[in-house]
This record gives sequence, structure tokens and C-alpha cells, in this order.
Amino acid sequence: MVSSNISRTKKWSTITSNKEVNMNILLSYLKRSKTGREIISKAQLKASKQNKELIDLLSEGDTSLTDTTLYRKFSKDDEGAVEYETKSVVTINRSLSQYDAMLDLAHELTHFVHRDEFNPYRLDFTLQKFIKSTIEETGGEVHAFMTECKVVNELFPQEVASRHNCKKITNSNNELSYKHAVEQFYSVGGYYKNLQVSLHKYDLLSEFNNISNSSIQFISSAYGVPYPVAALHEYNSVMEKVCENDLNRYAMMTSKGPSRKIASIDVKSFKKSILTRCKNYL
Repeated sequence: MVSSNISRTKKWSTITSNKEVNMNILLSYLKRSKTGREIISKAQLKASKQNKELIDLLSEGDTSLTDTTLYRKFSKDDEGAVEYETKSVVTINRSLSQYDAMLDLAHELTHFVHRDEFNPYRLDFTLQKFIKSTIEETGGEVHAFMTECKVVNELFPQEVASRHNCKKITNSNNELSYKHAVEQFYSVGGYYKNLQVSLHKYDLLSEFNNISNSSIQFISSAYGVPYPVAALHEYNSVMEKVCENDLNRYAMMTSKGPSRKIASIDVKSFKKSILTRCKNYL
């Protein structure tokens, strides 16, 4: 069990004047948990694949989040050939107490380690997959929140019932329940009717029959709305940018000027795919 020297009131970002030292102290707190050690070890391995140390990918900011950036590399010899690379960084809210920041770190490292890297330029990048991956799949919000609760249970078992509704995702045996957690994350309260209208627009009502108008338990800090609604907003935002970029790319492919070699892509099919995927964003 972790000692009482982790403060519930003092900000983690002011332990010392050195930001890296403060982050390492936060990591040392988290390592006292079995779940924490496991997630840190996996995060270190993933960081090494980016040719980085884990500490290099951790920073403080105004909110806690895991930000993944997709980079596209175009071939000079073939306009249709594209290579994709993703890089992720983790930010922890500088205003949090040492205790809350440690748990946010466990949460965000779960995203960092386990969340599938999505490519919105792929034709199989759909709203259905995006909502499910954001909330209920490995590395999603349910997984990350359950990681928090496991850390609390290992370090402060007497407090698991009071930490961010951990008690509300336990079963009759007082064990953390993935099923109960999913139900809670799909409770959208007063957003229910508008969300149903949006899902109907995408012909997805039958795919999300677990969405309910029960009282909201979990809110996205990035959007200030329940996670299914936040995922919808984020998907639309991403697709607007994707469609804009693909239209610009198509214009370049078909512009007048020196002939271009586009061996790896059918330009007509590319245009058709844009019109199909982007009909709601053009």
C-alpha cells in the first residue's frame, strides 16, 4: 500500500521547480501499484518504438489527454503512394493534486499503450467503429477508467467506492465490472433524442441500442458532453478535415501542368470514394 506522502491537496506540478523531476515522482507513485507497474512497462516499450524515452512523451498542460498525430508522407515519384506514421504524447493536468494526477496518468497511459491507431483516410474508418473504439474497446474510455479504479483498489482499497464513481461500475460481488461500466458510459441523459437523430442519419440506430437516457455519469473533459456525443463530434471534426485534404489532393492530381505518375491509385475511384464518404461534409 502506498504511503501517505502522496498529497490529496498539493499540486503535483509544484513538488519541485523541475517539470521532469515532478513527472518522475508521479511515475514513482504509480509504480507502487501492480497495475501501474504493468502499464508503465508497456508504455516504456511503446515509447522506445518511437525512439524515445517515456519521460520524453510526458508533459503537463491545462487538461489530461493522450494526443495522437497522424503524419502522411507522399512519394515524389508516385502521387498516389502514401505512407502513414502516428506519434503520441501524454499530457497531465498541471492543476491536479498529486493523488488525482497519478490516477490521470494511469488513465492516459492506458490510452497510450492500448488504443488502436486509427487512420481516418482509410475507407473502413466509420462512425460506428470510432464510437465503439473510443468507449468500449481495448484502450478506450471504459478500459482507461477501470485501470484507474484498479490502481485505487491496489493502493487505497478503502477508497475505491469514492473515486470517480468506481462503486457504480462494480457488480453484486463488489468487483469491477466491464459490463456495468459500458452501460454507464452509454448513459447520455438529455442528449438522448438528438443523438438518436444523428445515429439515424448514419443508419446506426440498431448498432447502438445500449445508449440510454439514464442520468449522465461520465463526461468528456475535452467536449463537456457524454462520451458517445463527444465521439460523434470528434468524428465529424476529423472527417471535415479529411474531406478537405482529400479534395485538395484530388485537385492536385488533376491539375494542369507537367504529367504526374499516379501508378498506385485510380484517380476516378479516388474521386468516387471522396463523394461517397464526404457527402455530409462537402
